[in-house]
Amino acid sequence: MKQCLFLFFGLAILLSACAIQIYDLQPIIIGTDTPTPTMVQQRVYVTRTPTLPVHDPTATPPVHIAPTAISSMVAVNILKLTMIDGGTGWAFGQIPGSSDKLVLRTTDGAEHWKNVTPSQVIYDNAGMVSDVSGCFRDANHAWLIFQETGEYDPQKGVQIWLTEDGGTTWESVRLPLSGYTIHFFREPQITFLDNQTGWIFASIAQIEGREFKGLYTTHDGGKTWTAMITTATANLPSSGKKNGVVFRDTLEGWITGESTVIESGKVLWHSFDGGNTWYDQMLPEPWGINIPAGLLSDPSITCSLSVPKFVDLTYQCAWSVLKCSGGSLSEPVSILYWTYDRLSTWKTTRLPAAEGDLSFYGIEYGWYAIQNEPGSDFPYQILFTEDGGENWRTASKLAWDSKLQFITPAVGYAIVTYNGQPALVKTSNSGFDWEQIFAFIVP
Repeated sequence: MKQCLFLFFGLAILLSACAIQIYDLQPIIIGTDTPTPTMVQQRVYVTRTPTLPVHDPTATPPVHIAPTAISSMVAVNILKLTMIDGGTGWAFGQIPGSSDKLVLRTTDGAEHWKNVTPSQVIYDNAGMVSDVSGCFRDANHAWLIFQETGEYDPQKGVQIWLTEDGGTTWESVRLPLSGYTIHFFREPQITFLDNQTGWIFASIAQIEGREFKGLYTTHDGGKTWTAMITTATANLPSSGKKNGVVFRDTLEGWITGESTVIESGKVLWHSFDGGNTWYDQMLPEPWGINIPAGLLSDPSITCSLSVPKFVDLTYQCAWSVLKCSGGSLSEPVSILYWTYDRLSTWKTTRLPAAEGDLSFYGIEYGWYAIQNEPGSDFPYQILFTEDGGENWRTASKLAWDSKLQFITPAVGYAIVTYNGQPALVKTSNSGFDWEQIFAFIVP
């Protein structure tokens, strides 16, 4: 097995000595007061229940960000988070009571945020329910797409917003969409290999059960774009659903998708020319303990492969998840695939649950936020692995689901939801303890 290069940090605690923590996050009503957690010892567990301030949500009118700028500190819900390091990060956020989605930037570990949304976007989308997609590559470089939910206006097209100075200034460019059929522009994914080379992948049309994708590439930091896959090209099959794209350099990339009855087992396509030409790449049948046979060869079973995520600096090692259901399966299953040689060969293990939010730091440390079986003492838990997913143990029992991001083997963040309300939490000991972060936008 090839060794991968990683920048690891030491663990904050001896994990084997940790007790399972139980967290019962109460409904969150964001105010200006900071709650004080209280600790209650109960048998071998520790219960941390924040005492939250109670505010009448109707007492304060919704805060509108356009055209008036934010002039005082205001609470914000963090909807999606990308931490670059322990201090700097980006997020999509929403002020309670407002429909506007903001682009935010922090330099103090996610407690205080600056609104760096492009000013023209604020004016154009004020009061609208908008979708926003983005790529935040480092502390300075980011790319965004704002769209009104479910709408596509050929006159407006699709605008890409880019910054090279941490959101202080923004430049907008149009994506080339002329010369071929486009019905909509949905679920765009923006990825950048470096500050110059990037790709946009999106659904652009659907005809007679076939889904057409658009793939666009840039080599000048997003200032100009070239269409690689459209409804006018035949370089990628339109049957089945495609999940996304990943590139390891300017030429070699992969697209993942969902198998169909006609194309059983076809879930991976490979490009050697930057995305212009695509070839089927056969994913090997998974093999291991408790893995059903024939997942990729049985046409009655539907399988979907997630986009591989590289975890090393040389883009050799990556993981992906194959989810299968239907046919002879009594229940859905999810298989963890690991590659250490650029998706040439794979190691497979079955995940302890079919659904969940999976995150890895390097090839060893991983976390899996899952929902427990009905009747369990707590509805959710986070599992922890130190051997790449071969063995799992419970790190914490939760009253809320989680979307995870770890920036070291010890330090991680999660966007959590409790009874429909979002919250931001942080761990400094690999997910065994969590503390809530009350985020505020500052002028």
